[in-house]
Amino acid sequence: MARYSFLFSARWLKYIAMTIIVVIACVFLALWQKDRRAERQAEIDTINANYSAAPVDISAVLPSTSATLPESAEWTPVSLTGRFEAADTVLARNRTVNDKVGFYVVVPFTLTSGETLAIVRGWVPESTAVPDAPTGEQTITARLKIAQDGSDDDNPEGMIKAIDPARIPGMGEAYANVYAEEVTTGATQAEGLTPLPAPDLNPGNHLSYMLQWFAFGIMIIIAVSISARRERKATAEALATATSDTEYVVVDKAALDAGAKVSQPGSRYGRSRFVSPTVRGRDEAEEDELLEERFRPR
Repeated sequence: MARYSFLFSARWLKYIAMTIIVVIACVFLALWQKDRRAERQAEIDTINANYSAAPVDISAVLPSTSATLPESAEWTPVSLTGRFEAADTVLARNRTVNDKVGFYVVVPFTLTSGETLAIVRGWVPESTAVPDAPTGEQTITARLKIAQDGSDDDNPEGMIKAIDPARIPGMGEAYANVYAEEVTTGATQAEGLTPLPAPDLNPGNHLSYMLQWFAFGIMIIIAVSISARRERKATAEALATATSDTEYVVVDKAALDAGAKVSQPGSRYGRSRFVSPTVRGRDEAEEDELLEERFRPR
């Protein structure tokens, strides 16, 4: 562990803290994408279960006009008998079909039982006149959708942004929390309305995004680990180099007491031989002999 003691330096503590923060953020984003994927998959399962089912009576799904449509019941087809309130037709703006911007045509539909339900009859481009709804009693099939919140919308007269029954005129005893999209028939298309496209079943990129965020977090941990190992290796090499370049001096206390001095580097004794002041300048053989004589035990 001593080899990694540099990890407790101020510089490396900052690196580690930043790494922890970034990794936590990556994990959080990955889990968020995981939840988004689960939500999207639930939407797809609901569409597959309900979109092509046989129509049922609306009371089997919504027992009252104030009832809330469960998410699991969205797209359920219902059979409705009543009449369109054509005079109260509104256009839901900023709706795109086939990459073109236009309007959903929304018409209140009064059931024979007296309740009113907002019906999206189809789509028209911006430059097209809105066709009139059929008159008289009609029996239609429509798919239920959860109503949108239009409480903050600011719309011109005759237009809405969110399909909110509370913002649509002519809604008497209305189903307050739902609207419905009419199932297109040949007669509807002949009136000049473009059928609404089937809902998108694309699961999106949530799975790949989730894996990417997990991968980013792992890569950051690996990168910091590699950097720490490299710094430890560089530190060890620097210490080894410093050790190999160190000059050691061997000191003989008895020799020093006898008056010997440490010689200059370069002798055959390395950089730590003892030389008598009286023999400085002689050749090495004579020095050795004199030193042996001087320090020979008596």
